[in-house]
Amino acid sequence: MPHRLLTSRHAPLLTHAALVGLTAALFALLLRLPLWIAFVPCALIEHRIGVLLHEYIHGIPFKKYRTNLWILSAYEGVLLTFGLGELFRGTHLAHHRWLNTEKDPAFAAEAPSQHPRWSRITALEGVQHLIYLLDTFRGRHPYVRPARVAIGAALSIAALCSWIALGRPGIPLSLVLLTVYNTMIPVSFRGAIEHHSHPDDPGFANEYRVVIPLFNLNRHIHHHREPGRPWYLLEYQTPRPLSTVHYFTHWFRVYLTRDYVLMRPLPRTPRRRAADRTPLTTPTEPAA
Repeated sequence: MPHRLLTSRHAPLLTHAALVGLTAALFALLLRLPLWIAFVPCALIEHRIGVLLHEYIHGIPFKKYRTNLWILSAYEGVLLTFGLGELFRGTHLAHHRWLNTEKDPAFAAEAPSQHPRWSRITALEGVQHLIYLLDTFRGRHPYVRPARVAIGAALSIAALCSWIALGRPGIPLSLVLLTVYNTMIPVSFRGAIEHHSHPDDPGFANEYRVVIPLFNLNRHIHHHREPGRPWYLLEYQTPRPLSTVHYFTHWFRVYLTRDYVLMRPLPRTPRRRAADRTPLTTPTEPAA
């Protein structure tokens, strides 16, 4: 695709169109096929819908961050995530601000567990999200807004009631199962490969190749260097990205053999406001 188009003011339409197209495909499959047939393609599609929503978390597709928030809230109802979308928004921005440090929400996977018997379970990213949700309502994570969690839950309940009224109670159940699967498995696989390596690795993130496109989120080094850069402008930053097989082997070495650890913090460099809009949306540091 011509670079001139990708840098034009119309380029964000690529993100909007892809989001609408994937959403339409998701519901076309769920409405026409039994879940046991539709589950795999729907899981792949929903995962990529989440990757596109990640663009709105960073305030990329729309100039006004409030407009991006409207889209994120709307999709709480579309996907029936019951406020987990806002939870991910807050923890993800915190992840960018405090990458690979003790304040990074992902650091919980590296911290010694108070219950060693359950440490391998609580280290999984999906379980961490539930722990963070409980901590949010205890006031421990002010970068997640409980009011927006409540809005997401309310929209999900409204959508749930609408599906039941339409005589399609199986759709909400299917959406919840897809969300649980994607949060517990693909997201954990990504979390393992994106920021874990052997203890002597001097890097802060990995980039890797994928068989099924991930809207360039696998070009993860560039994403962290310039979080405000749209997915269609991300590029590989190393000559030899990790192969696709590492998508699976990293998870094994992070959560089972445990010989891979969280990588280094991102080196501090002056931020270029034109290229990185994340400071406009990144949460402030919680008070001590």
